Amino acid sequence: MKSLAYLVAFILACVVIGGPISLAITYIRTERRRTTITKSALAILLGLVSVLLSLILIVNTGGLVSKVLGLIGLTTGIPAIVKSFRSIRNIF
Repeated sequence: MKSLAYLVAFILACVVIGGPISLAITYIRTERRRTTITKSALAILLGLVSVLLSLILIVNTGGLVSKVLGLIGLTTGIPAIVKSFRSIRNIF
């Protein structure tokens, strides 16, 4: 039972913390091309994890709190992914 609680806490942390962190990473200014690509790849990875787990929370749960947490992850993960792809597109 303890390991299940750890798993739930990890999933919720990925959703609630991963989306806003990926969005915050996109606002960091970089000068070099390699740094921009690395920053964007990290933001895309965190954003995808957040979006996928958020969709699972929204679709498969019945509680209002879990749906709100899923919406937080979704509304911060999608703009982070879009902004990261745009920053990669602009350097090439």
